[in-house]
Amino acid sequence: MPTRNTVVLERIVKALVGKGPQDALATLEREFESSLLVVAGDTNDVARNAEKLRLAITTQECSVVLDYLDVEITIDDTEEAINSLFPNRFVEP
Repeated sequence: MPTRNTVVLERIVKALVGKGPQDALATLEREFESSLLVVAGDTNDVARNAEKLRLAITTQECSVVLDYLDVEITIDDTEEAINSLFPNRFVEP
């Protein structure tokens, strides 16, 4: 049964087929060199936050909350980061 992590885990398995342990890190670094891998949180974080907010939630529901959050980089995030890091990069049409 696929989970929120299936796509990334499949890429890892595919990248490591036939590789020895000594080559694993270098192989994964190459595979994900143009990606940002982030563990944004887990069910423990959700449960801890829910407790602070005085919200009742089950362990199973914590996983549903993680799926709902589904963090991604937006165009607005990209614009803000580029403009903060590299000013005056706007290209006139």
